[in-house]
Amino acid sequence: MSPQVKATLEAFSNHFPQYDSDDDFYSGFSKMCYEIDETLENGSIKGRTLVYAGSDKDGNPMVRDFGKIEIKEDGQIIVCDGLPMSICNEISARGLEIYEEGS
Repeated sequence: MSPQVKATLEAFSNHFPQYDSDDDFYSGFSKMCYEIDETLENGSIKGRTLVYAGSDKDGNPMVRDFGKIEIKEDGQIIVCDGLPMSICNEISARGLEIYEEGS
């Protein structure tokens, strides 16, 4: 995973401070999360977005597949199903700022 992608994931988490887990977010209609399935050789990532669908009998959260998430090696979110592109662009821009501040 490239440093730019790591910075974007940090910005993603910072954009949704109401959640304890770094990979949780609010899509406007439901609480969601993402899961990284693959880190490519060039440092980009691919994964999926999931929507919380209740709890099991023990109270553990249950999720179901919703869509996909892809972040290019330069930290640009190219798709995040469940979020408008305007929010994805804000998060990507903030990720770039975090990356440049750390360089």
